[in-house]
Amino acid sequence: MATSSATPPVSAHTIKIKLPALVYDGACSFCKYWISRWRRLTQNKVQYVPYQEVPDGFYGIRHAQFKKSVYLITVYGRPLHAAAAVAALLQLSGYGTWHWLYHRIPLAGKLAEAGYRIVANHRNFFYKLTRLFFRNA
Repeated sequence: MATSSATPPVSAHTIKIKLPALVYDGACSFCKYWISRWRRLTQNKVQYVPYQEVPDGFYGIRHAQFKKSVYLITVYGRPLHAAAAVAALLQLSGYGTWHWLYHRIPLAGKLAEAGYRIVANHRNFFYKLTRLFFRNA
């Protein structure tokens, strides 16, 4: 009986990460703006990766899904997306209030997700609005 010394192929959802990874749309100006701000908040606690640099199906998430919202992949491999991902990201940066509100106040999570969806569907408008209010960031 011959044994193979080849290692089994690694699928996109079995890649192990050492830090939480926030995967975002690298072609989106609004996304890149907020990633820049969040990088400063989280310092070296989170890695930020444009979805264009990960394989389609990364942790079971298709590129089409990454294009619609951010995903935070925890070190345990749990993917969080949209407002839940942002709340968890802010908790990692020391701003746990948003995470607490999202999970503890009735309807807060649903409202946050609805707000996230509105912003995500109108990124160009909200990018201009963000630049107006946060000029030097």
